[in-house]
Amino acid sequence: MKVVDLDRREASISEFFDKNRQMLGFDSPQKALFMTVKEAVDNSLDACGDLGILPDITVKVTEIEKERYGVEITDNGPGIPRKDVGNSFGKMLFGTRFFVERQSRGQQGLGISAAILYAQKTTGFPAEITTKTESDMTAYKIVLEIDIKKNEPLIHSTEPVIWDVKSGLKIYLVLKGKYITGKQSVEEYIRETAIANPHASFHLYLPDKTVEIGRSVEEISPIPNAVKPHPYGVELGDLISIFREHESEDVQHILENNFSRMTKQSAEEIVKKSGLEGLSASSLKQKDFEILLKTIKNTSFMEPRKDCLSPIGVDALYKSAIASFSGFNPAYFSQPVIRGPFVYSGHPFLTEAIAVYGGDLPKEEPIKVLRFANRVPLLYQSGSCAITKAVSSLSWNQYGFSQPIKDQLPVGPLVVVIHVASTKIPFTSEAKEAIATVPEIMDALDTLLKGIARQIKTMKKKEAHKMQVEEKFSLIEQILPEIAIKSSKILGKSPPNIKPIISKVMGVVAFREIEGELYAENFTEKVQSFQVVLRGEEEHRQKVKDLKPFQKVKLSFSREVVGSSEIYADLPESILLGAYSLPEVFKNE
Repeated sequence: MKVVDLDRREASISEFFDKNRQMLGFDSPQKALFMTVKEAVDNSLDACGDLGILPDITVKVTEIEKERYGVEITDNGPGIPRKDVGNSFGKMLFGTRFFVERQSRGQQGLGISAAILYAQKTTGFPAEITTKTESDMTAYKIVLEIDIKKNEPLIHSTEPVIWDVKSGLKIYLVLKGKYITGKQSVEEYIRETAIANPHASFHLYLPDKTVEIGRSVEEISPIPNAVKPHPYGVELGDLISIFREHESEDVQHILENNFSRMTKQSAEEIVKKSGLEGLSASSLKQKDFEILLKTIKNTSFMEPRKDCLSPIGVDALYKSAIASFSGFNPAYFSQPVIRGPFVYSGHPFLTEAIAVYGGDLPKEEPIKVLRFANRVPLLYQSGSCAITKAVSSLSWNQYGFSQPIKDQLPVGPLVVVIHVASTKIPFTSEAKEAIATVPEIMDALDTLLKGIARQIKTMKKKEAHKMQVEEKFSLIEQILPEIAIKSSKILGKSPPNIKPIISKVMGVVAFREIEGELYAENFTEKVQSFQVVLRGEEEHRQKVKDLKPFQKVKLSFSREVVGSSEIYADLPESILLGAYSLPEVFKNE
């Protein structure tokens, strides 16, 4: 009988992911190239965000030979101290964010190390990291790889180099990959990243093109603060673990110091109602924890703190959508909707969304859903994601969209941008490609989407009304003067002034394009003053003061601008014709 020699030993985390790299998203050459760019860019955005720096990121993808690519990502972040480069890039599960409860793109310290591991495994080339901090006199180039068996960095060389920047970091990898264009490509990822990060600028150099994406806002995103878990979301196992870490302390003290929104008064009340006064954590039994958790759930607390989250924000999301989708000449941008913060399993989260409708967007295809988690685009596994499921489960027929199959995406010219921000996103896997269907998140998404859908429904009604008004306006303009002239002839009188009659019937300020020129004409009974804003690739403004009834004014916009822009005015929608009401976000600029 043959005896099998079982050599038992501990496997390092690097060995595990080396054999299971598909768990981190590196399951094909095409996806590996995408994931490498994604992980490096995410790190760059986080590094800039931590120091309040407006990110300026360069991505270069170069084809070296068939299925072999060089990838270089450069940022203007704070850089990494030379002594920390080895562990930061050459050791898995090493980082600064895993033990901190605040919003960030990366948390486990796996992503960029996984890219380095994949690169050295598929091509044998080590990683090259160039770093410069503000206090460094010169930059340093470190060449390293990962010692897979030990999960330790193996540094080949460290040398000073000339790099004329204040601070920054550059990483260069050679890996097996496959370059594609279109859906789930590097370009699509960068373009969608720009939507969720409008404060960043990107310079993209690809094998077949160069893409420049400027920032659409100049304000630095708020830096999220670290917080403790919220009591509402804590589960029994979490509660027991927290108390075991502080066994020598009394129950009230542990509650006060380990949960957010837990005041001294709340802690005293919970301990008293639970019958645990004066007891230390070490003396608690299973039944005590169950009673304690039940009491916590029945106690009122303030809502979770927002300062641990960094949403895109109403203003930035609106401007970002305009910058990203104006090329489709949409008929309507919804007002951004934000819901939250809420809490699941002790972790605060919020949701935000904006919709873009009409224009040149495809009319006979399913609507496009752009998914984001902590400002990172989710381009894979859409069918498994809570966001897609929430959109599909909404009854879109009642909002004016065709939904041929229940629980499937509706059909129509619509893009919905949805962002979930949390201190801990519940991803379905380590690859972070889809959000799990946590009940609290699903409920929040449902409320969010209904807010967006109601706006689209209202807009579609306004569009139908506007078309009716335009038809009516055209008929009155043509027919009423003719009727007045013919009636005057029959009665043998001179034609009357019918302008007041038209004003009373119409009651609109009309914006009309005549031979490339834009005119505003007052068909109301009052003097009107307003601001006109044209939005296309750039934004143009003009103020109109004291436009009298039946007075027409030519606006000073060039033909090129008029032909490629949308027209907005700070007048109520009910008295506008040929323009949109100016959103509140822009009125005070």
